[in-house]
Amino acid sequence: MPPLLLLLVASFLLPPPAASAGTAQPSSCWPKTCGGLNITYPFWLEERDRPPCGPPAFQLRCNSSGAFMVKSIYQAYRVVSIFAENQSLHVVDINLPLDTGCPAPMFNVSLVPRPLAFSKANKELLFIGKCTAGSQPEDSTGFHSLPCDRSSFVRLGDGRNFSRSHIQGGIPPGCFFAFVPILEVPKGNGDEYVVSLKKGFLLEWTTVPGHCPECMESGGECVYGDTGLNFACKCSGTLLPEKCGRNKQNG
Repeated sequence: MPPLLLLLVASFLLPPPAASAGTAQPSSCWPKTCGGLNITYPFWLEERDRPPCGPPAFQLRCNSSGAFMVKSIYQAYRVVSIFAENQSLHVVDINLPLDTGCPAPMFNVSLVPRPLAFSKANKELLFIGKCTAGSQPEDSTGFHSLPCDRSSFVRLGDGRNFSRSHIQGGIPPGCFFAFVPILEVPKGNGDEYVVSLKKGFLLEWTTVPGHCPECMESGGECVYGDTGLNFACKCSGTLLPEKCGRNKQNG
């Protein structure tokens, strides 16, 4: 077996076998809808006992509230729109305080499954939260206290690499720090930040591992590595790089 295929075999986490006989066809995966959202490759809706229709990062779960990214933190990224023509999607993190803006986020919204990435079109809101008595950011830092929590503060980011040492005056002792990407900039220096949280942010991708529809059409089953970035087509128990049957390198 060629070294490349040995590496693929070693790195793959095989999904449970389908309960039904035969392999799935692209027509069982697309087109799909979830509410008013049209689902096309590389995105796909999970269905019980059906093999993957695409990369794990693009797997969606549909319920009465909308389509959610299965591989997002707590499956909390709700997909608002998909822009296939420029390879991007608009999402809202429902874990954020979208109703009142409180409590202030205590974790960075900074993780998405590869090959997805945060778009450079996003801006950032910076939060300092749950500050102990006597600890608050200096006036020169531009933070405003939250109207619903005077121990927490917010401001619009200015593009720097934010950490305790990079914020002017530093983060006061006893305060949490977090940043959240936003697509719509709030008025002022963070005023009306709740509106910006509700508007969400933009994700994008440049490449998609493999080509699952082609594998499925050839009678194979799409298999992805544990990182979601490696692809193989499972054909009668054998992993091939692209699809079942003759491979391009064999003529």
